[in-house]
Amino acid sequence: MMTSLERDDKLAAATQTAMRLLEEGSPQDATETLVRALHDGEGDRVAWVVLARAQQRLSDFAGMVESAVAARKLAPEDMIAQNVELEALVLRGDIPAARSRIVELTEKPDVGAARLDELAQSATQIGDFALAEKLLQRACDAGADDARLRFNLAAAQVALGKFDAAQENLLAVTRSASLDGEARYNLSTLRTQAPERNNLSDLASLIPRAAGRRDAFALHFARAKELEDLARHRESLTALQQGNALRRAAMRYRVEDDAHTMTRIAETFRRDWSDKAEVHASAAPILVVGMPRSGTTLVDRILSSHPDVASVGEVNDLALAIMEEAPPVGSKDELVAAAAQVPPARIGANYTRRMRWRVPSGERTLDKTPLNFLYLGVIAKALPDATLVHVRRDPMDIAFAVYKTLFRMGYPFAYSLDDIGDYMIAKHRLMTHWHEQLGERIVHVD
Repeated sequence: MMTSLERDDKLAAATQTAMRLLEEGSPQDATETLVRALHDGEGDRVAWVVLARAQQRLSDFAGMVESAVAARKLAPEDMIAQNVELEALVLRGDIPAARSRIVELTEKPDVGAARLDELAQSATQIGDFALAEKLLQRACDAGADDARLRFNLAAAQVALGKFDAAQENLLAVTRSASLDGEARYNLSTLRTQAPERNNLSDLASLIPRAAGRRDAFALHFARAKELEDLARHRESLTALQQGNALRRAAMRYRVEDDAHTMTRIAETFRRDWSDKAEVHASAAPILVVGMPRSGTTLVDRILSSHPDVASVGEVNDLALAIMEEAPPVGSKDELVAAAAQVPPARIGANYTRRMRWRVPSGERTLDKTPLNFLYLGVIAKALPDATLVHVRRDPMDIAFAVYKTLFRMGYPFAYSLDDIGDYMIAKHRLMTHWHEQLGERIVHVD
């Protein structure tokens, strides 16, 4: 019979092996190694955390939650275990449980400003900007006059429509961190600038000083926006070109890869796939798709003004549902092929569960995630009662609107007119395919 010391040594060795396997890109082997080692006892916090990370790499979000909870129970005060549990709940889509844990953790008497900031970011991830604002305001009120906290507080306030408060906090950031490009850009986008009230002189003096900074491009975007407000369009375009060139140079992105993926999607999800797939008897969500800056937000606001419709905003629940139900993959091509092998009913049930967690009151959900156009074939079969709304706008208008927007995340094609054009052509071809396959299932709004 193995002694407790022998079990501890065996588990420690298995944990080290699993960590090495993860670094080598073998999450399945890492998972199997730790599952065998943990079979003999309750384990320790480190082993469960490593197992949770391995399960995350496999998109086994349910298993990740279980492992993270086990880690937290063994070490209730350990912040790493707490953070992994929150991350797992978000990936799983269990918004009520994530919110409950955030609130519970903020009630601890010794929680500091840095911890409140971390928990506020988790609140932001679940779309609870009111909770994020509350936590960040608490951190700032406690005397933590930190530029990062003020910036994050302003971001939450912008999401809540509290523009005056957001402006005050962004101004505080610029006073203590004058070269903060993101703060300067957000400040410029809060309001329409006027000849008697703008930041152009400040931006002109800051741009040379910011040369070489990681966020220097944001100052050019800020200047472009303010110049456009003042109808100085030629100067605005020059500033846009400078900002986009800096942003694009810092990225490792190939639009050809996205175009290839769209071609593979069209080749894979044809009528013969749809005819043999089993459907999921689902609720009737509304999904609004299209290019960014095409008008999806406007359509979202119009539709969600109906009392029986609740918008969940832009979320990645559909992509996560596909990843969670598909077998582990190592590339986009493999994910496309894997998604075609998953019974659509499982994807539909997973997505429906995520929507019910977001809107437990029972209204019809509205998911306004533009790039969900990639998954329309899966959506149509997985959610047969869904309404699919495709928003269209003049391509030149979309292209310029994308080019002049500094996206916080996503849309890597946005920083080159050539990339934008190539991406839009690939998207048009894919939408033509979906129209041929799905016909009147897609409602086009111009």
